[in-house]
Amino acid sequence: MGKASSAKKVARAARAGGSRRPGQRRQIGFPALVAGIVIVGVSLVLFARDNREANAEPRSAANEEPDHWHAALGIYQCSRFIFDGTPEGGPFFNDLLDDPQGIHTHGDGVIHIHPFLDSAGGRNARMQIFFDDIGLEASNDRVTFPDGTVWDESETTCGDDEEPGQIVLARWNSAQAAADGERPSELITEDFGDVRFRADREYFTFAFIPPARIDEIPVRPDIIESLNNLSDVIEADGSSTTTEPATGSTTSTTAPAGDTTTSTTLAP
Repeated sequence: MGKASSAKKVARAARAGGSRRPGQRRQIGFPALVAGIVIVGVSLVLFARDNREANAEPRSAANEEPDHWHAALGIYQCSRFIFDGTPEGGPFFNDLLDDPQGIHTHGDGVIHIHPFLDSAGGRNARMQIFFDDIGLEASNDRVTFPDGTVWDESETTCGDDEEPGQIVLARWNSAQAAADGERPSELITEDFGDVRFRADREYFTFAFIPPARIDEIPVRPDIIESLNNLSDVIEADGSSTTTEPATGSTTSTTAPAGDTTTSTTLAP
């Protein structure tokens, strides 16, 4: 009797486990609907991202309306500008790679930004492309310039007191704001190559300066003149001109999402 009773219990448990009757079909409508919604949602996100990337500024020559931006640059060491086109500071940087990606300089203290491909445009238009083009190497605590000049936070000092210094990249949303004496929009202290070009006619000072003077990073004095007398401005008919009026620029100061640069934003 015991064995028969146990067998009946096992049989009842099997029936209670939800075994289907012959011909009974699984209900798959709801799972299929959920899967369809997920697939459509992912597709829309990817499409929106691709569309946003393709239209991100500066637009490359792969777009119907490419951008042609410029940013002035100053290099400041301790108490003076260097590589500033003067007999004391030395010549401006020059191209070493013949501008393979469309972010370069003409030896005029200006970064010329007209990306040839999307790989150098939009959110990919970053300072590293310019560094590579002029032969500058930069890490968080060391910069080696094309002529061999080195800033090393563990070794380089400022002044007779041998005061330690810090490498900082100061960015102003517009060169005019910098020339007018406004404070930097950002003070960037690492990942310098990841810094994006965000607007036409920006200004940057790349500085080695004692930390106590980090709020005193100066502006190269001739930046507006440099930006107003460019050698590569292309007119609608394909001709070039050597002058770009200050009022002819387009400035965008909104920082798009996705930027991983570490920075300190200062109030005006």
